[in-house]
Amino acid sequence: MEYSVIIPTHNRPDLVVRAIRSVYAQTCPPLEVLVIDDASQPPLELPEDLRDGRTRLIRHERSVGGAAARNSGLREAAASIVAFLDDDDEWMPAKMEIQLAWLNDNPRAALVTCGHLRCEAGHEYLEVFTQRFVERYREYDNFFGSFSYLVIRQPRPPAYLDPALPALQDWDFALCLTRYSSFGVIEQPLVKYYAHDLPRITNRPGNHLRGLRHCYLKHKLHISTDARRWLLGRVVFERSRCIAGRRKRIARVLLSMALSAPCRVPLIMKLRVMARRAASIGISPRAVATIRSTVIASWQGLRTRLHGSRSSPATT
Repeated sequence: MEYSVIIPTHNRPDLVVRAIRSVYAQTCPPLEVLVIDDASQPPLELPEDLRDGRTRLIRHERSVGGAAARNSGLREAAASIVAFLDDDDEWMPAKMEIQLAWLNDNPRAALVTCGHLRCEAGHEYLEVFTQRFVERYREYDNFFGSFSYLVIRQPRPPAYLDPALPALQDWDFALCLTRYSSFGVIEQPLVKYYAHDLPRITNRPGNHLRGLRHCYLKHKLHISTDARRWLLGRVVFERSRCIAGRRKRIARVLLSMALSAPCRVPLIMKLRVMARRAASIGISPRAVATIRSTVIASWQGLRTRLHGSRSSPATT
């Protein structure tokens, strides 16, 4: 099966070269590699050995972000099977051979993902989800993984990423593709994911909050009631990270306790339980009462904006 590879990049010349070399090391070579230079300064220049007929360098003069950069690649892709690779990750040599074989055996599937090795501080950690787990919990969080793990079969008409999302673009794209189609999970690591301190979308809490809100509004009619409640709770948790000073620290402790409780438990009940737990870790009752008021006000404000109503947390 022929496939196209899309690699967006911005100001990471060394890392993107490593990523491209991992594509050409595949046991099943690509039809083409589309490198989208999202206004890097200076402009990206590829080494001579990577300037063959299969590599196409597409430059944006103005930075448009990861979603729009990948959309540029999707519009230019010649193959109906498309694989993505982030510029700071690497593929293992047999990745595409294994995933293409699965797609060939499952002609109605929209995408296939895989496990990965997380490389951090000189160590490698295996992270693999099972097919059953992803099928059950894909509405709660992005268990499909990042773009580097995904291989998609373009539908008709073609699917594109939502450029309005500042974060969680991979999760949103996978949810849209699999809403009415099946998907697969290769339960073995086929990607090396590198954890580092360079700028990432996932390192920016404000972007993550806006991405969660957008995903909630976009998918709330297509996901389960529990998943909706969970996502709304995550929105509240991310909102709490904007609370300044000691309130912020306490609110994060309390909300992490809330999110660890069953989704069907009303928020007000969780807060009562958290007040008792907070006392055991040295937080004064007065501080707990202040944070409870802040959290409830945040919850009501978010529900007003997201639902157009002022429902109480006790009814959520």
